[in-house]
Amino acid sequence: MSIVKEEFAELVNEIKENDKEFEITPRTLLDAFWCEKRTSGNQARVDQYLFENQLETEPDYRNGWFDGDIILRHRKRAKAKNESDPIQRLKLLPAANKELVTVQKESTLKEAITLMMLNNYSQLPVMSSTRNVYGVVNWDTIGFALANGCKSDDIKDYTSKYYAILDYDTPLLEAISVIIEKEFALVQKNDKTISGIVTLADISTQFITVTEPFLLLEQIEKHLRQILDSKFLVDDLREFCKIGDIERDIEFIDDLAFGDYLQIFSNPDYWEKLNLSFERSHFIKMLDKVRIIRNDIMHFDPEGITKEQREDLTKMAKFLMLTRKF
Repeated sequence: MSIVKEEFAELVNEIKENDKEFEITPRTLLDAFWCEKRTSGNQARVDQYLFENQLETEPDYRNGWFDGDIILRHRKRAKAKNESDPIQRLKLLPAANKELVTVQKESTLKEAITLMMLNNYSQLPVMSSTRNVYGVVNWDTIGFALANGCKSDDIKDYTSKYYAILDYDTPLLEAISVIIEKEFALVQKNDKTISGIVTLADISTQFITVTEPFLLLEQIEKHLRQILDSKFLVDDLREFCKIGDIERDIEFIDDLAFGDYLQIFSNPDYWEKLNLSFERSHFIKMLDKVRIIRNDIMHFDPEGITKEQREDLTKMAKFLMLTRKF
């Protein structure tokens, strides 16, 4: 005879595989084990089964009315705070979601040049509808045509078929190689509408947005290490940075974590040894802000950092750079 009745085993599989939960009673739970009462022995059998299958009841089946409602469910799973796509995709770029400035194939060269100059664009899609691309006109195609004696005022005579269309969900790293080769790419949604145009300039902007916080953090940490350099005995730092009774393997200032920096600067005795020319409380307050921002960056928060956080990193990096000169 199996540990539980077949219908209960099926219910448990539903919970484990599909993360469902079911309303039952303590009586039906015990009955699944061919038990009638909540004796200590019966409860031990149920508890062992629930533990092995990572299940729980809310409220506890062992308390309350025998025919009262309880929820049988999977024990709480640890989940990511943000259920985000681990891959950065083309659709994340603002340019991939920006209303297009276009011309039609019946348009004039003068109209195209005017629109490009007014918007500071290097190219314009030539389209007959939001889904149909006839080609692309840019300064190169215009210059090449004029250099070869073209006198036409029709935009179609300056239009190139040399362009790329990338899907909205294209991984950003894949898109970069195409955009480097073509200098730009049109972006197409699932319904085939063209939702934007991404250029080398857009890729460069995104690269700066992603990398700048890391570069600022690196700059800040190097300045902090310089401030601490040769100021303390290795044994003192090991003792100060103990985790409980566990001594950490610290040989160099570089072995310290960012939280260690904050602890050291927060310690009045250590602060005195550093003999710094600025006020401690404001410095520590800003340093703690940097620590929180650093945690967000290192956990790769998909929303990135805010404008205010970027400004805080920039201010701290600049402050340390200036104070290190004196």
